[in-house]
Amino acid sequence: MNLKEQIQSELTAALKAKDDLKLQTLRMLSASLHNEEIAKGGELDEATTHAVIRREVKKRKEAAESFRQGDRPEQADKEEAEGKVLEVYLPQMMDEAEVTKIVDEEMATNPGGQVGQIIGAVMKRTAGNASGDVVARLVNQKLKG
Repeated sequence: MNLKEQIQSELTAALKAKDDLKLQTLRMLSASLHNEEIAKGGELDEATTHAVIRREVKKRKEAAESFRQGDRPEQADKEEAEGKVLEVYLPQMMDEAEVTKIVDEEMATNPGGQVGQIIGAVMKRTAGNASGDVVARLVNQKLKG
């Protein structure tokens, strides 16, 4: 069962269980995946599916932050809860030690490389399983230190 089928299956289960939060969140995700398929003109591979889910999680985090700043904690809590539902479908992120090892390898391969080049190479090697913020911070630390 691929990831899209798993999401559809869990959407149906949420409907039967009357789990409104999960149901609404998975419906939104299903619509986003469908829109991406239309834009791409075909079925999505796992990497693209994960990218769509990451984008939706990021939207939820940004919305929650905005709601907190706007003194709307209940709405912020809802956005954070939706983000947690979505995060279940993402692969586990690499820990900082693994990312540091890849950063070191890329810097050894490309001595004197530009920050952006090294960050891009590391992000490509991690295949989206590392936070861009962590990669950028580690690369900048290594170049300065």
